[in-house]
Amino acid sequence: MPELPEVETIRQGIIQKLKGKKIKNIDIRVPKLFIGNPKDIIGAKIIDAKRVAKILEIVLDNGYSVIIHLKLTGQLVFQPKDERIECAVGGHMQKAYGQPLPHSHTHIIYNFTDGSRLYFNDLRKFGWNKVVKSSEVQNILGSDKFGPEPGTKEFNLQYLKEMFSRSGKRIKEVLMDQTKVGGLGNIYVNDGLYWAGILPTRPAKSLSWTEISKLKSAIEKVINLGLRYGGSSENTYVNIEGKKGHYMDVTAVYQKKTDPKSHPVKKIQLAGRGTFYCPKCQK
Repeated sequence: MPELPEVETIRQGIIQKLKGKKIKNIDIRVPKLFIGNPKDIIGAKIIDAKRVAKILEIVLDNGYSVIIHLKLTGQLVFQPKDERIECAVGGHMQKAYGQPLPHSHTHIIYNFTDGSRLYFNDLRKFGWNKVVKSSEVQNILGSDKFGPEPGTKEFNLQYLKEMFSRSGKRIKEVLMDQTKVGGLGNIYVNDGLYWAGILPTRPAKSLSWTEISKLKSAIEKVINLGLRYGGSSENTYVNIEGKKGHYMDVTAVYQKKTDPKSHPVKKIQLAGRGTFYCPKCQK
C-alpha cells in the first residue's frame, strides 16, 4: 500500500495533470467501488487535490469532492485526448495492467469534456472512490480518524510522549496505527526506528524523552527522503509519469541484508508484517 510520500507524489501529479478539467460523465463498471451519486459531480471542474494520511481528495468547483483510496493494488491512469500513450498518475503497476485501456481490471472511468480520461484500475478490488460534499470530508478524514502527520505542528514531542505513555503496544505497532500517526507504513517505520536507534519490539511506554526526540527527527528524515526520491516502488508503485520512485535505493534496513554500517540486518514478523532491524544499532 502506498505510504505518505507515495500518495503525496500522486497528489502533486493530479494537480499537474487534472486541474481545470471538467467531468463529462463517469463509467462505473464495478458499483461497489464507487460510493455516492455520480450525478453530483457531472459537469464539475477539478480545482485542487489534497491528501490525508494515505488517502486522496480531488476537490471540485461545485462543493463536492472525490475521495480515493488505492489500497493494495489501486492505480490511477490519465490518458490525454487522442493519445495512445497512457500517463500513470500514480499507484501500483501490475503485469495484469499491461494491456490496452480499458481492460478487465478497469472499474471506473472519468471522462472529461476535452476528451481525456482518468482510469481507476484495481486488481484486487480493495480500493474505492467516494463522492462527498467537500464540507463533509472532515467527517471522514478528520483528526478523530487519523493521527497527526510527520512534519506538522501537531506531530510534536509532547503529543508523542503522551501517546506512547498510554500505549501497551510495541513501538512499531503504535507508529503503524493510522489513528495515532497518519501516513506512516511499514517501509518508513522500519527505517525511522533504525535511524533513531530503537528496537521495533520495544514497548512504546519505555521510550525516554531523548529517545522520543530522536525518533521524531528520524521519522521526519525518512519521510523527507521518501518525498525527495519520489517514494518507494517496493510494491510496484509509480508516479505521475509512470516512473518508479527510488527510495529503495537509500533505504537503511528495509529489505536489506546489511545496514549502512555493514552490520547484519535481522528480519522478524511483528504484527503480521516483515520487520527489519539492526541488533547492534537498535536497543
